[in-house]
Amino acid sequence: MRYHQRGISFIGFVIVLAVAGFFLFLGMKIGPVYIEYFSMRNAVNKVANEVGTNDIGTIRKAMDRQMTIDYAASYQPEFVRVQREGDAFLLVLKYEIRKPLIYNLDFVAKFEHSAPIRQPGA
Repeated sequence: MRYHQRGISFIGFVIVLAVAGFFLFLGMKIGPVYIEYFSMRNAVNKVANEVGTNDIGTIRKAMDRQMTIDYAASYQPEFVRVQREGDAFLLVLKYEIRKPLIYNLDFVAKFEHSAPIRQPGA
């Protein structure tokens, strides 16, 4: 009777481990950028619901305060603008971020999110 071995060889295991390690490395580099984006996105939604004005100065102060609370280190005031769309006003978050990945390779991520500004009495 012949017995056939089953399973993964040591070299196969090392290759699978290397591929898994590479994707884990990518996740560790790219993940915080997306976590920060979701934090900024939540701040935009919160400020749009609470600010009650279209004044960009007031909105920027509220955004700065919220970003301090949420600790979004990449946030800059020019990421946020007020845009008119018909009778409504939108608070728009739009930015691009570049971070180093490996040696001389960088990754670039572009983010955009908008939320309607709730007017007082609406």
